[in-house]
Amino acid sequence: MINKDESQRKVPKLRFKGFHDDWEQRKLGGLLEQHDQVVIGEQFPIATSSRKGLFLQSEYFDGKRAGDNEKMAFHVVPDGYVTYRLMSDDSIFHFNQNLTGSPILVSKEYPVFTAKSGTNIKFIVYNLNHSDSFAKFSHIQKKGGTRVRLYFKILNTYQISIPKIEEQNQIASFFAKLDKKMALHQRKLELLKKLKQGYLQKLFPQDGQKIPQLRFPQFSGAWEQRKLDHELVLLKDGTHGTHLDVKRGPYLLSAKNIKNGEVTISSNDRKISKAEFESIHKSFKLQEGDVLLTIVGSIGQSAVLHNPDNITFQRSVAYLRPKKMSADFLRTIITSQSFQHELLTRQVVSAQPGIYLGDLAKVPIIIPTSLVEMNNLSSLLKQLDEAIALQQHRVELLNKFKHGYLQKLFI
Repeated sequence: MINKDESQRKVPKLRFKGFHDDWEQRKLGGLLEQHDQVVIGEQFPIATSSRKGLFLQSEYFDGKRAGDNEKMAFHVVPDGYVTYRLMSDDSIFHFNQNLTGSPILVSKEYPVFTAKSGTNIKFIVYNLNHSDSFAKFSHIQKKGGTRVRLYFKILNTYQISIPKIEEQNQIASFFAKLDKKMALHQRKLELLKKLKQGYLQKLFPQDGQKIPQLRFPQFSGAWEQRKLDHELVLLKDGTHGTHLDVKRGPYLLSAKNIKNGEVTISSNDRKISKAEFESIHKSFKLQEGDVLLTIVGSIGQSAVLHNPDNITFQRSVAYLRPKKMSADFLRTIITSQSFQHELLTRQVVSAQPGIYLGDLAKVPIIIPTSLVEMNNLSSLLKQLDEAIALQQHRVELLNKFKHGYLQKLFI
């Protein structure tokens, strides 16, 4: 690829080698061909077009869609053709190509189309789903009301910037290969998460049992049930006070900052004065290895605190400091189905769901009597968490990589 400053020409910021011509602006209607075949009944698999792709309804409705499908009318989407849901609440539309290898059926309300000769349909789909120009076009269609309808005749009026077929093919092929790689990495991430879930089911006692199904060979005794606060040296929630916002100072975070096992902080999060921060923590300090648990609003999210400097939390977050067990082991217990169920049964609903510290303290947990067994379990699960985090990072990098190229390879 070569990068040229061609701001005065109708060309993208980034191009593959060998292509120099200006892109042409065309109405989409001159490039597309509508497919309006309607059938009655289930001659082919029924699918739903969503922002995440085309999904066969049999995967979600035990082989049948609600209603009498044999009497309903559907649009046929031949293999390689494109469809979309023509109604949106936010002016965003997503176009899906049928890549199942055979025809499928969608709602008769979903338009179906393909590209005419000399146009690459994948190039069109990538443009519609990711280009800034189409995002602006679809937003303009919102002329009042809560929902936007993008009929096929309106879609045909979109002015698309498009190169010659050879460059279309090159761009489409590049993104198709990238999508395949992303799908493989996403699949690996899902498999790692399933592997961890499987281990959690076998390495921890289930359904009132006191011995797990799977165990390290040197351990055999029954696990013991304890109340949560018996295994903690600190159980406290965040500040209940009202604090003035300042431009610079320690962060005052809340439950919304704890998600997917991490504490996330942005520059827009609240800050308080150093004096108020010190007043909050005059009798205790947050430490590395404290476990954070959301107890108001979104209950049950947790994270291990790794950097306690200059951050504190509102009362929607509880601090748990374990006596002997590792922070990772405690968080594993918190994320278990049994613990989450205990939280659910103890929550109090007023303006928003919440759980009192006194009720949290009494939550029963079952743990090994051996600290060595706890540490072995923590080590194994930590390795899995690290593998998951690394794979998640790879997926995020590929998404950023794709987004960057989409911005530069299209006008």
